[in-house]
Amino acid sequence: MDESIKKSRIELLLLFALYLFILPRVYMDYDMGFWREWALTIHHNGLANTYNSTINYYPVFIYALYIFDLLQRTDAHIIHNINNIKILFVSFDFLPLVVLCCFRQKILKFKIPYLFLLLNIAYIFDSMVWGQIDSIYTSLSFLAIVIALLYPVPGMLLYLLALNTKPQAIEFLPVMAVALYYSILKFRTFLVGIVAVIALQMLLLLPFFSTGGVEKLFTITTHIVGLYPKLSVCAFNIWYLLVRGNPWFINDTETFFLVSYKVFGLVMFSFSALALLVPLFNRIRFLRKNKAPLDNFSYELLFLATGMLCLCFFYFNSQMHERYAQPIIIFFFFYGVVSRNYKLYILASIPYFLSLDKCFPDYLPIVHYKFIYASVVIALWYTITLVYGGYLFYRLQKKVSVLPVLSDGGI
Repeated sequence: MDESIKKSRIELLLLFALYLFILPRVYMDYDMGFWREWALTIHHNGLANTYNSTINYYPVFIYALYIFDLLQRTDAHIIHNINNIKILFVSFDFLPLVVLCCFRQKILKFKIPYLFLLLNIAYIFDSMVWGQIDSIYTSLSFLAIVIALLYPVPGMLLYLLALNTKPQAIEFLPVMAVALYYSILKFRTFLVGIVAVIALQMLLLLPFFSTGGVEKLFTITTHIVGLYPKLSVCAFNIWYLLVRGNPWFINDTETFFLVSYKVFGLVMFSFSALALLVPLFNRIRFLRKNKAPLDNFSYELLFLATGMLCLCFFYFNSQMHERYAQPIIIFFFFYGVVSRNYKLYILASIPYFLSLDKCFPDYLPIVHYKFIYASVVIALWYTITLVYGGYLFYRLQKKVSVLPVLSDGGI
């Protein structure tokens, strides 16, 4: 066995065991209360009747609650041990690094200092402290993109699982499309992928067909966007700088410069997404045309563009929660790994951690009304991150646009 792989397995296993040992017993009561109630609902009524209740999450997490219910077996154990469901969320924090560092594979060839990510409290706080599920769709989406560049069908299946976890995974759709454009060279591959996706989707929905759960899940999906019609749900983004008062108390359907806040945010996000995706697509198209592998600069562009896309999605749109910034961290980390410039990763981690801690009462021994925790300060910090990331992206895409292609994928 390669010594570096052996070392990675040991270090990751020991760190995972440590995190389980110190797993905080505190959690976000509002969120964990739902997990407890939903686990009890599944325990009493069965998996098939999941959506004949107040449950409004997608199937992947429902299956996780079902497995948790099977392990606990009684109401008392479910109630008493609900904190242990965080183990699943922490596992997904580790998953991308286990896949990329603990096996011999050709997905990413550069050395990954994984401890620099896993020891980042901003990365693990959402799973270990809050007890939220954002690590699941984030990790599945990240793996889907990097795997789809070489193995399109597994990448498509991973992305389908991400979409079946949380609807926020839709933000990765254009990047997935670019990745599949690069890797799918034959119509047969595309056809196999579509059949596999349909089969997996049917399998995920199978328990719910007989009870009308699929129809109710469709209704949930079509109404999910308006569930919190607020300008911002504690996401300290651009709206904390543009409006007076607390964006939580402003409906995003109100008028802002002739259109609604919601439309204005979508327009701003759409323009920024185009500015990020066009250079990425051009580079991928160039590599596909020349039948060349991705070089380091192209991976830099991929990770930076995707991280910036997530940041713009979070920064400009209405109805954002503070946790929707979670995907930014892993993509900026991998940009730092390839570029050897971790400034953007650190810059983004700080406001994300501050926002999570500000919304999670009394975890750290710091009074939350201190100046550093002011909402406007965090919003300004995100703004600086966006500007610096945009500057890096502009420099990188100018450089990549004139790069030659080498047969070995080097630079």
